[in-house]
Amino acid sequence: MAHTSKSNAHHRPELDLRSRGIAGPIPCDAKRFDIFLIDTGWNVCVSKAVRAHLPIMHEYQKQDTLYLLTPEQSIEILKREPRLIGRDPAIVIYDLFAPAEHKVGNYRGFRLYLGRFKHAEQALSRLQEFVRFINQHRTAASLHAEVRRELHREGLSGMVKVLREASEASIELI
Repeated sequence: MAHTSKSNAHHRPELDLRSRGIAGPIPCDAKRFDIFLIDTGWNVCVSKAVRAHLPIMHEYQKQDTLYLLTPEQSIEILKREPRLIGRDPAIVIYDLFAPAEHKVGNYRGFRLYLGRFKHAEQALSRLQEFVRFINQHRTAASLHAEVRRELHREGLSGMVKVLREASEASIELI
């Protein structure tokens, strides 16, 4: 179920975004992620395109929770992390499960900075790739390991592609 926070800036949902351990394999239908859209509206064309396509993204992530932050809430977050100003809209995904070899209770996940793209089509293409990756690997014990494996599998051509696109947008592991 998607959640849109339209209440005043003083309302803060009670969320625990820290990772927890899981015994056994992760079920495909388990809630694994809390997903946030941080969007101040800075990059108007990309913001409109991303917001228009969020219902499609949510169709692939129905078991997870999608939070749409207001521009005011987004600004408050970016005030706390000024290095992120100008990179929104950003999709922030908190992974609720820690791999067995990692300490539980830490914050784990990804940030996808779509605001670095100049054209909406480029941002939507990256969002599609990201949603595809998350869905293909949602039951993986370690998403970070899957990212490393994907980059290794792509080899030199993948590295060139990543380096070329890094100037436009980036995925950051958290």
